[in-house]
Amino acid sequence: MDITLHKRILIFENSKNEVFSDYIEWKDGQSVPDYLVVAPKVKTKDLVTGVSILPIFEGKLGLIKVYRHAIADFVWEVPRGFIDEGESLLTASRRELKEETGLGCKEENVHSMGTIAPEAGTMAARVHLFVALNCVQETPYNAEELGHQELRFFSSSEIAEMAENSEIQDPGTLIIYYKLCASTISF
Repeated sequence: MDITLHKRILIFENSKNEVFSDYIEWKDGQSVPDYLVVAPKVKTKDLVTGVSILPIFEGKLGLIKVYRHAIADFVWEVPRGFIDEGESLLTASRRELKEETGLGCKEENVHSMGTIAPEAGTMAARVHLFVALNCVQETPYNAEELGHQELRFFSSSEIAEMAENSEIQDPGTLIIYYKLCASTISF
């Protein structure tokens, strides 16, 4: 390893994350005495801490309009969330899909789209991306989660236009969409 961690101070924690101030030094002597690290508490051995899943319902792609306090704005994004202790990534993706949209999807219709590091500069986290084909409405959509406003389904061309116009800014949502378009998966 080319970096030495000299000191780690826990500066904040809540039910999901710990925030650290690290004193790190590079092998050539460069150092940062207060490097910020946000580390989710529940993670896999390779630092996967959450899942994002793009639902496809009746040939259209589902996005949720969510208010994000940190940027003080609404954004369109795929259902996503943290994994629970001991939960498989596939189970977590199907749970988040159901909780956030009321949609269900058979296990065999959920496809992995790989992982991303959403903010590798500060977050000790990776997110596993999924696409869910042939979803069915199991329960009505209910915007119970804080900030959730609307679930809407879009054509692929509408999603492309929203991405082009920066109406979709969430990196996980964009990457799932572009990976799906580049894949052999028919939707």
